[in-house]
Amino acid sequence: MLKKSFLSLAVAGALAGCSGGGPSGAAPTNIAPTAEESTVPQTGPAPTKPGASPQAGCPVDAATLEKAFREHKELSTHLVLGAGLTDISCVQDYATARTRPDNVDPATVLFNYDGTKKLWLAVAGGTDGVCDTIVPQAIRSQLKNCF
Repeated sequence: MLKKSFLSLAVAGALAGCSGGGPSGAAPTNIAPTAEESTVPQTGPAPTKPGASPQAGCPVDAATLEKAFREHKELSTHLVLGAGLTDISCVQDYATARTRPDNVDPATVLFNYDGTKKLWLAVAGGTDGVCDTIVPQAIRSQLKNCF
């Protein structure tokens, strides 16, 4: 579990990056879901493509990811969803999407599919470096929002 002071710094840095002030390259908000947040399935098992791993969560739709985002209380408190998620990119058990807020810069939200529980979880979000320490390099290079 992350210490509250790290969370505060990460969130403050991510939000400062949205407004144009503050340090560049701010750490993403990376908050592990609570037990309550991680047990609610979104829309059941994600469909798989022929030949894909039975645990792969792709493809995934915006409604499923938005539900996972809202269930992550700390992350959804610190990032503005706005008009919903757009620009979804999904590779194996990872997905990214962009928020559509009105008065702040859009953020990237990172999701991970839990094949055991058959649900998507929001795991990190921010304006920079969201995928850096979480997503394996081979997958990161395929996700269009992991820049």
